[in-house]
Amino acid sequence: MQVDLRVAQLLSSRLCHDLVGPIGAVNTGLELLQEGFDDDGKALGLVADSAGVASRRLSFFRFAFGLGGGDKGKSTLSQARDLAVGFLSGGKVGLDWPGDTDAPLQAPAVKVILNMVLMASESLPRGGAVGIDFAVLDEGLGVAVTATGDDARLREDLRSALAEGAVAEDLTARNVHGYFAQCLARDSGALIEHSRGSDGEIRFAVLFPAATDC
Repeated sequence: MQVDLRVAQLLSSRLCHDLVGPIGAVNTGLELLQEGFDDDGKALGLVADSAGVASRRLSFFRFAFGLGGGDKGKSTLSQARDLAVGFLSGGKVGLDWPGDTDAPLQAPAVKVILNMVLMASESLPRGGAVGIDFAVLDEGLGVAVTATGDDARLREDLRSALAEGAVAEDLTARNVHGYFAQCLARDSGALIEHSRGSDGEIRFAVLFPAATDC
């Protein structure tokens, strides 16, 4: 799949935005250590915790946005689950991803799922839970990612990025991953759909056709 240069630039901006916080905290902790203000060990703890957050986010985005896992190679759902668990660890959004579900998938399909998890987590401004469901059908593999929590909502800019008529010129670093994920899905013969459930939850769904050997 060919990606517009602007899309690549915006994905890089999004990556930097999500890393600057924990990396800045690491720098702050190191400065405190250099100045000798760590009698209670809090500065060292800040460095360790923040470095862990940065590492987990980088691992997640490397696969979700980049060539982690290869462009055409296969990955597994268990690998994707580990990345999603690490990404959401310590935050206000929990993850319900069945640990007994595993299957080899083409890397682009795994990227789509990870970006759906990202969009679902962003649909929970007050926290909540992201749930993953899989269904093996005659037509292919169905994946549903549900965001459940107070005030769950799909941001309008993400809705626009997922729309059929979305264009790269209208994207920002806040919604580029929605557009990117939809492009990956279409390249696999699929389409990311979204809806609001009767209880207010936000659901993202995709069906990877069996013919694509996802």
